[in-house]
Amino acid sequence: MTIGGPDVVGGNCGMSEISGLRGDDPAEVAGHRVTGRLGPGVYTGRAPSGEAVVIRLLPPELDPTPFLHAMEPLRGLSAVSTAQVLSTGMLDDRTYVVSEFVDGPTLQESGGGLDGVALHRLAAGTITALVAIHQAGFVHGDISPANVRLGPDGPRVINLGLEHALAEAATSTRKVGVPAYTAPERLRGAEGGPAADVFSWAATMVFAVSGSSPFEGGSMAATVDRITGGEPDLPDLGELHALIVACLAKDPAARPAASEVLLRLVGQTSFLTGPLRAGPSLPGEQPAPPPIGARPRVRVLALVAAFAAGALVSGIGVYALVDTGTPVRGVAATSSPGGPAAQPTVSASATVAPLEKVEKKAATDSELPTIGATLHEHPSDPVRAASYLEAKGKFTAYVRERGGAFKAVGTAEEPALAPGGDWVALNPFLKFQNSEMDHVKLARLSTGESFVVTTVKKPLQTMTPVWSRDGARLLMSVIDAGEPRRVVGFVVVDLATRKAVHVETEYFDDAAFSFTFTPDGSIARGYGDGKRHGIEYFDMSGQVTKTLHWVGAPRDRDWFSPSGKSFVTFCPSEKEICVWNSATGARQATVPVKAEESSLLGWFTDKHLLIQEPGKKGAATVKVVDLLGTTQRVLADVEPGRGLLRFARFPGR
Repeated sequence: MTIGGPDVVGGNCGMSEISGLRGDDPAEVAGHRVTGRLGPGVYTGRAPSGEAVVIRLLPPELDPTPFLHAMEPLRGLSAVSTAQVLSTGMLDDRTYVVSEFVDGPTLQESGGGLDGVALHRLAAGTITALVAIHQAGFVHGDISPANVRLGPDGPRVINLGLEHALAEAATSTRKVGVPAYTAPERLRGAEGGPAADVFSWAATMVFAVSGSSPFEGGSMAATVDRITGGEPDLPDLGELHALIVACLAKDPAARPAASEVLLRLVGQTSFLTGPLRAGPSLPGEQPAPPPIGARPRVRVLALVAAFAAGALVSGIGVYALVDTGTPVRGVAATSSPGGPAAQPTVSASATVAPLEKVEKKAATDSELPTIGATLHEHPSDPVRAASYLEAKGKFTAYVRERGGAFKAVGTAEEPALAPGGDWVALNPFLKFQNSEMDHVKLARLSTGESFVVTTVKKPLQTMTPVWSRDGARLLMSVIDAGEPRRVVGFVVVDLATRKAVHVETEYFDDAAFSFTFTPDGSIARGYGDGKRHGIEYFDMSGQVTKTLHWVGAPRDRDWFSPSGKSFVTFCPSEKEICVWNSATGARQATVPVKAEESSLLGWFTDKHLLIQEPGKKGAATVKVVDLLGTTQRVLADVEPGRGLLRFARFPGR
């Protein structure tokens, strides 16, 4: 059996064989029986309850008062994916720390070499620990490959607060290692805050792939120089690349918060309150669509959101909309030789394309302060903010009731409000907490009744809930969490019978696209074969019944217009938005891009799209844009990284 723990004077001991106790080793520390020796001052032990622990005795030279004062708030702190500090105190003249034992090698000992699903799981697990630590009001202070242990239940961050406590004690005997994972502001003498943890986390994720720090210089001086002024040496990070680059910014203020990182890693495409970059997107595992103009990318772990604007009439044509108040002009008069001008006869009746009016000015501005969003709404709006998820605290989920107020409905669950506005589906982001079966919870807002429907068995899991237009059925994509990660089918939940049907689909491929209901209640999904992207329709046996291979890639789950007569995709050119006729597959409009980081949300009316465009300092605006690219109104202003916001057609609209 092997076990590890940190070196008590600032470094880390690796996975060491447990040896027998020596004559000068203690037999017991504060009621914890010492069972073995890992190294100088580091022991395995058993708590009075029988729990396996790691016991660390610090050098006698350490000033115990500031050390214990710094560690005291951490005692008993239960942070997800973190080894818990169980107790601290004095044994004769030596300070001790007892912490939870995590069985498994450190990331440093593993040597890196991770990619794909394994890398995403490590990233999500460790950033979840940082979110919990930061929201509890603390910083870790020493995130590195040596302080991430690969336990049997997933990655765990160890040595919480130890670096800070040792710094507070300011012992002269403390060892200083090469700061290959230390944030530049700390190397310049500033105190490291949460942003410093994010920097160290990103450098640690690079190690997980390459086996070395992105700032390795061969010497301490060279490494410090690269961290403070040089560029990182990055391997192929796949879907994590843009996110890691953002986290390694020299300026702490430019880095995303740990909660924003988590949202991007495990967020949902139809939620948004952050910049819409192509990097990985809260708990859940659905990919965010790429920015328009970028090739759609397969994303295997993605529970955070995307949108774009501009327009051009296609070759097939979009008829100009004419105001009903505009008079119909006749053909110009012509002259006959030697006679008066002939008066043309109008024999055809006049036809005017219907206008779908959008109010140019909002009637009310309302704040959602916990996610940093301001809504600019009008009573006539057919689409409104329908749900949101906080990125702080307990990740509380809210949905909008028929009266317009938001109501808390769950914790760390994606809420999907049914078209009728009464039922809400709650998909848990953290899977298999109490069972080998995945599930979805259905709750009725008007009565408070709720029930749970089991869906699939581990390692399969269900994601991306979407309601049928009549609100009678819920559709969820089934993901195989193996390598490679794939969408392998769907589950349909019947609200009336409270039962689920699991359907394995005819074709298996990656997790870049989720299933959705079509307007008539059939099921469709985007696909990519490496050369092109399109849409496939499925029956309830899982077989493909129709393929539109020329239309490009759809986004998330909201392709179809309110009437169902049109659907929207990223064009085959991957540089514009395309609007297609649902019946014939003919292109109706081509909407070019105004900004590379803008993305498509969905539909507002049959003639208007819902677009998000980037603003200053990572903020964004959600706009209503017509098919000629004209902004009709701003629907919301959102701040980066504060939460996840979803828009939907509101009941009665």
